[in-house]
Amino acid sequence: MKALMKLSDVAVSRGGKPLLSALNCVLHPGQVVVVLGPNGAGKSSLLLALAGLIPADGVISISGQPLSGLSKHELTRHIAWQGDLPPTEFGLTVRQRLELAAGEETGQIEVVATDMDIAPLLSRALGKLSSGERQRTELAALMLRDVPIWLLDEPAAHLDLKHQIRCMQMLREQRARGRAMMIVLHDIQQAMSVADYLILIDGKGAVEYGEAETLFDIRRLSQLFAAPLKQEGSLLIPDYRGTHEAT
Repeated sequence: MKALMKLSDVAVSRGGKPLLSALNCVLHPGQVVVVLGPNGAGKSSLLLALAGLIPADGVISISGQPLSGLSKHELTRHIAWQGDLPPTEFGLTVRQRLELAAGEETGQIEVVATDMDIAPLLSRALGKLSSGERQRTELAALMLRDVPIWLLDEPAAHLDLKHQIRCMQMLREQRARGRAMMIVLHDIQQAMSVADYLILIDGKGAVEYGEAETLFDIRRLSQLFAAPLKQEGSLLIPDYRGTHEAT
């Protein structure tokens, strides 16, 4: 199976600070790689580098072509990046935002809007939406992009529990259709629900890549987050009553 994205000895720095180095990773169709690590470790910066938005050392290849050799237009045919909510000052409605994402293929807008529970909002201005409604709009826009690779930075951010669950379901559906995804998450249970592989970034420059079933290890992740975890059945969950429990 041909790799959609390949990282060879990739290193990323921001403001002169090394965030990660010597990352080797391959992303194939129908695979999900989840990026985990503490705040400020470099998770979002990694996605920005893979989207061609900030520089990186090493070699990043997209469908066998060096990322550095692709024009911005060519890159958008391969990759869709979803990060912070975009500005609303352009006065677009939800429908207009989805039309921009869909391009000439507007026939699925109603279907996708219904799927992401924003159909009643189509005529509403983006600036009048809650953060959760905006997030669902951006996820719907992403679903209208016919590209093989998704780079997602906290896709369930701002969502209530119902829509967090729907978001994870949607990601699994997209994986089953052959979409390749690299996703930054903070919620370990969400990560366990979608991840085939993990990238662990410790915030000190070290990075680890491997199969999810191997890296979802209670000792490893407790050290990564410097936080207590506990295991309940097959799940790893935060031990909120652990080391800081009042006596």
